[in-house]
Amino acid sequence: MSSIDELLERYRLLTKKECIHIKTYEQVPTYVWESKFGGLPYLPHDAQSPTTQDGKQLHFVAQYHLDVLPKNKVGLPSKGMLQFWVLMDDVYGIDNNNHALNDKHRVIYYETVDKTVTREDVEKKYRHPDDEYFNPVINELSISFEIGENYMSFGDRDFGKVLQQLGVDLEQLSDEEQNKFWLTVNVEGHFIGGHPTHIQQDIRDTRLSEMINPSQMDYSKYDILLLQIDSELNEACTKDIILWGDCGNAHFYITKDDLAQCDFSKVMYDWNCY
Repeated sequence: MSSIDELLERYRLLTKKECIHIKTYEQVPTYVWESKFGGLPYLPHDAQSPTTQDGKQLHFVAQYHLDVLPKNKVGLPSKGMLQFWVLMDDVYGIDNNNHALNDKHRVIYYETVDKTVTREDVEKKYRHPDDEYFNPVINELSISFEIGENYMSFGDRDFGKVLQQLGVDLEQLSDEEQNKFWLTVNVEGHFIGGHPTHIQQDIRDTRLSEMINPSQMDYSKYDILLLQIDSELNEACTKDIILWGDCGNAHFYITKDDLAQCDFSKVMYDWNCY
């Protein structure tokens, strides 16, 4: 085994974390209440789409049933549905002054799901973005789940600490070894739990400057990843089916204490791209 392979094996052992991988399919689910990315959301008969404080409707990006997830250690409720919404403005609802202010983004927890709700019911009260391509999840996609693991990405707030633990100076590696290291540790895709993949900075890092974190908010307790949605090409690699800016990804985090209380009112949301 080469020195770079040994380093990668040590890195994997030190940082591997259980996660639920999500696979997408280019087919519209039969029922509006199924797990999915994009398209029409599930809305109970007595519910409307969430809005911002000034009355702008948020737009649907994802939902998943908790009782169909593989057995896991994320700490999620065992039944019901989680649903993810953002405002489709020019920055996809990001509030750089407060990423945990649940105004331009929202995570909704339904403890029960009413399967009498139809697509026609929802179409009467949900407005799609004015431009269908303004939603990063361009088409309605079916999804499935598989338990697995991933590794800490190079943008993670603790990446430097891990390198110190390993006693590694990446500058001492050859260009070929560095490329192999970056490609291996930066596991992309859609996840629940596990390590988020950071393309740029990790907003949870308390060392970030005021330029990146203007209000110097402390997001350090947001340890649990409710959902990462990545950019994705179709199977033939001929068109985008999900696109966050310039091939980015989005994250929804919750604190351990809030998750234990099933309190999804302070979820932290971030996205970035290359």
